[in-house]
Amino acid sequence: MPDPLEQALSRAREARERGQEAEAERLYSEAAGLAGAADDRMARAFALRHLADLARGRGDLGLALASARQAVSLYRAAPDRLALANALRQEALALEGSNGSGGAAQAWAEARSLYAALDVAAGVAECDQHLARPDAPPA
Repeated sequence: MPDPLEQALSRAREARERGQEAEAERLYSEAAGLAGAADDRMARAFALRHLADLARGRGDLGLALASARQAVSLYRAAPDRLALANALRQEALALEGSNGSGGAAQAWAEARSLYAALDVAAGVAECDQHLARPDAPPA
């Protein structure tokens, strides 16, 4: 019998690949709930990070920020530094969209540090771009 959590994550990825963003968002939300019930923190963080991206894409910055912050919190307790950097990126983007630019600068700076340590040039470049904006407060 297939694992319901893995099924939800797989179906969410497939829905997103097909451009069915609302369905993907629903499935990532379902997966986050299933992962929470199973106490699978990394699967929950993964689902929340993707949920944050989808919510931000449709303009729900409250859900995006809450989901990203939960993912960041979960990833802080894990060894996956790339996943933490990606979750911090989602947090920063949500903060920028909701005019929380001070917090965004801090998230961008931390993500940049992680991307640099992992030698992820594209991540460093994106962080630098956001940190260099004239309206960005110091980190």
